[in-house]
Amino acid sequence: MATGDKAQGVFSGETSIRDFLDPSQAAPVPIVELPKHLNPFASEQVRIFAKPMYLTPLFNIKLYGAWNLLMQAKREGKLDGVHTLVENSSGNMALAESVIGRILGIDTMQAIVPRDIAPGKLDLLRLFGVDPVLNSEKPGEQSGISRAREMGKVAGVFNPAQYENDANPSAYEQWLAPQIWQQLGRSMTLYCAGFGTTGTIVGSSRYFRREAPSVKIVGVACESDQPVPGVRSIARLKEIQFDWRSAVDEYVEVASKESFRKSLALCRTGIMGGPSSGFALAGLLKFLDAQKENGALDALRNKDGEVVAAFICPDSPLLYIDTYSTYLDPHDLA
Repeated sequence: MATGDKAQGVFSGETSIRDFLDPSQAAPVPIVELPKHLNPFASEQVRIFAKPMYLTPLFNIKLYGAWNLLMQAKREGKLDGVHTLVENSSGNMALAESVIGRILGIDTMQAIVPRDIAPGKLDLLRLFGVDPVLNSEKPGEQSGISRAREMGKVAGVFNPAQYENDANPSAYEQWLAPQIWQQLGRSMTLYCAGFGTTGTIVGSSRYFRREAPSVKIVGVACESDQPVPGVRSIARLKEIQFDWRSAVDEYVEVASKESFRKSLALCRTGIMGGPSSGFALAGLLKFLDAQKENGALDALRNKDGEVVAAFICPDSPLLYIDTYSTYLDPHDLA
């Protein structure tokens, strides 16, 4: 059999799966411009690009962070004697860590997940051999982050700590942001992502602040009592230890229904972005609308007179099918 040619997408040999999952060896995830019916600012020379991170080998953006978290821990000897990983997660990070953990010889993964986790995501975690532990996030009760940190102190158990370990944002600084900057021919002027662990936007911001300081960084948070899977409100960012405030130029808040509506519009157009993808798009459009109203849209233009914006689609809608009818009206789904 011929030796694998990674340039042609062929991974073979004893390290085939490891090489296939390694972000540094993978082909860049495509980036796709939205058609005019999804871009209300198209006539004003605003171009909007979606980065569909559900096209990674594990179908979500967390592959990058999980890979960096665990491979760095491996290099530092922190996984020696470890038989169990534990992570607070809305689902995607735990799934990614479970797969990468097995490659490293760690067969057990416990995930502290929110009690209101989408049923489809809970089923997928169990399918992947993850042991989900439901946790309430009610005020006064122990948070999932704190619970995972405490469990990680037990001998043989390791908590990668995606909410505080710098290997998380460093992954997006190393792999995601450079991809986007190169794919858009260094013409991008605006970058938008949702706040979850904030690793994506913190890491990306580091890269853009260094390599393209003119790029405007916009974060998106949930409105109060308006949940969207995988992302957080400003109030729920209090436990996050990354300095997300200095990473963004501005942030906007978005409601649940609009997030699901935009997700549905993306999916029906051919971009299979889940609720947090619609959430990022809704936030970007809200920001652009405010800039237009304030007469500040021209400040975002590049040398060609265009506003070139990119937003992140973290995963697909397939894990959340049951929740669309919860947040959308029947006429939205017609």
